[in-house]
Amino acid sequence: MTSKERVFKTINHEEPDRVPIGEWGIDHDHVSHIIGRHTFWRNRKDTTLALWDNRRDEVVGSMKEDYAALIEALDLDIVTVELVPSKKHHTADKPREISAGTWQDCRGNVYKYAASNDSISCVTKKEGKEEIEREDIERALEDIEEMDESQFELIDYCCERFGKEKTILCRSIDIYNPLFNAFHGDYDHNLMLTLTAPEEIEKMRPVCLAYNRKIISYCAKKGVDIMMQGQDFGMNSGCIINPASIRSVFMPVIHQVNRDIESAGMIPFYHCCGNIWDIMDDFVNAGYKGYQSVQESAGMSNEILKKKYGDRLTFWTGVQCETLVEKSLPEVKQEVERNLEVLMPGGGYIFGSTNSVQYGAKTDNYLRALEIVREKGKY
Repeated sequence: MTSKERVFKTINHEEPDRVPIGEWGIDHDHVSHIIGRHTFWRNRKDTTLALWDNRRDEVVGSMKEDYAALIEALDLDIVTVELVPSKKHHTADKPREISAGTWQDCRGNVYKYAASNDSISCVTKKEGKEEIEREDIERALEDIEEMDESQFELIDYCCERFGKEKTILCRSIDIYNPLFNAFHGDYDHNLMLTLTAPEEIEKMRPVCLAYNRKIISYCAKKGVDIMMQGQDFGMNSGCIINPASIRSVFMPVIHQVNRDIESAGMIPFYHCCGNIWDIMDDFVNAGYKGYQSVQESAGMSNEILKKKYGDRLTFWTGVQCETLVEKSLPEVKQEVERNLEVLMPGGGYIFGSTNSVQYGAKTDNYLRALEIVREKGKY
């Protein structure tokens, strides 16, 4: 059975030869450990610095070759791809380092290094607006129309290299940023808009649909199998946004995007961290076929999910991020075996971490988890 056959069989809620394996993401420290060299693959800090130096082709070349080497080293069944920086990328004025781990650009924006996920991000507060003008919509639609196809370079490469044998999943479906980019605010500003100006957000729906249709159309032509959106609506205690606002602001777009995905012959999946019990029915009714990042540490339950939704959803989970970071090898074994027992029956189960194999986790914990799945995850 090929990897592609294995994944499709389990999505159809049939039992394949063994549990398929894939990851939303594996950060660069683990990739370097496994393939034995420096990589830009999910290397946030080094990628930012390299792009500031206009080394785009070096970055994307590393992403392609190193990710392919990782897929082959781990024999993953799912190849997760995404958009990459455009060949048109150009940093005209490189931010200068003003102190250790702090940079500033010519416009006064300040960037800081975060050791927690080895990234550099802008920390300057952005002033947002609360109303959308016709010009905002027209400009955003023009940007989508003029989107540079070099951003699909990784997708092209992986579809050609792995598409016949392995399942190709694109994680570039976005039902959040196209709705909010024109407001120019930060995340907190966006959250407030869902309460104070939902009718203004609604004006951006044509932009959101146009963006995703562009991605869907391209991926369908290249042979991508699964399209996944990844917006976290949950935190440890429940939804970040009021469930009523999620239903009014996001769900109409999600329903349409999922219809577009299925009309193009692909399968809609979603990635969502946190405690999302309040909107689980909404996600299922929106047409999603798979749920990645089931966070039991936030109060989700594989047992309850399997019992309630196991005939409609494929669950992509198996070992908590916290386990990979903090726990011992015996604890990893215990958790993985428990999830195999709960989630394997009847198919509908893909093994992976509950979010990603994060920077700073124990690589040996993850590799041990894979060993257990290959040993015990046979039907």
